Amino acid sequence: MNNSLAPVSEALAAVLGSGRTHFNSRVSEARHRYPGLDTAAFAAFLRTGLDSVARSVAEIAPERTAAVVSDAYDIALELIAQGQAGPGARSNAVERVWVALAPKLARLVAAEPIQVLGALSNSAIHVTGVPSARFDDWLGGMATVAEHADSTAQLRSLGAIMAWRAGLAHFREGAMQCADALPEPLALLAMGASHAANWPLLREACRADPWWSPNPVARDAVRNGRYVGQFTGFGGTFAQPPTVRACPLGFLVRSGDRYGLLVADVYGAVLLPATGDEYAKAESTAQYPPVQVAGRQLVIGNRRIDIDLPEDGMAASGNQHTVAVTSPYTHLIRLLPRT
Repeated sequence: MNNSLAPVSEALAAVLGSGRTHFNSRVSEARHRYPGLDTAAFAAFLRTGLDSVARSVAEIAPERTAAVVSDAYDIALELIAQGQAGPGARSNAVERVWVALAPKLARLVAAEPIQVLGALSNSAIHVTGVPSARFDDWLGGMATVAEHADSTAQLRSLGAIMAWRAGLAHFREGAMQCADALPEPLALLAMGASHAANWPLLREACRADPWWSPNPVARDAVRNGRYVGQFTGFGGTFAQPPTVRACPLGFLVRSGDRYGLLVADVYGAVLLPATGDEYAKAESTAQYPPVQVAGRQLVIGNRRIDIDLPEDGMAASGNQHTVAVTSPYTHLIRLLPRT
């Protein structure tokens, strides 16, 4: 994707050529603020990300091309300086957004380049900053729905919904609030539901059971639950086999002297920072429906689920929607939907 020798489009070349002195001074100012600025990486990003934006805007609003390039140029400098774009970036997520997604939104970019490119870049950085998130799912989802947005506010709402569906389980409630603010057809599209569905009913179904989705493929994928964690020596999450305590939001987790809040649903699982006090004060599981361990089986209501772990030390904790199984013999937590 990065090719520093590739020529730029006529649209970008014209703007850069007519304002060469102005743009060169912007680079000089940026190098003063960021002495380590990689100008070669910046040049490469101009030929990929910025050029894609310039070409798409020139096709639909040529009179806005110069203004958009000027704003996008500054944003690109900041992204390169922060190590978020260009050949040496932490990931290629921002570049993929500018190349593959921003051109689909040329109308919005032409109207509000700073807001739109800023929102897209920040979303890409945030999603890739969560290890368990699936950036490809987020980008693919946005490519499907974003062009239906009529405003930057709608675009941000769609970004939040797609981030939730890409594995950011802690976005769940916020994503549904974002969907509330969208026109019903767009909310249904973003949720992956039939256009004939009823959003208020669908929303209540999602709130009633975090393991439910209007997409049967998503539901089937977690029918047997999901696993979270791994030994840190293998690039995982936990230095020691974790223990858990149920709470309304999910599970407070302890691994050695480290603590976290595990939030999970049909779309993914996220481990957020927590404290020892929060773990100690976790509510008793007595308020939730009982979960029993019988030998190497988990008993949930009238269901018996085989667990591939030794009986010794195996423990289960459950809140109103989810059961978590832990063992001193594994660094994994197995999460199972109650229903």
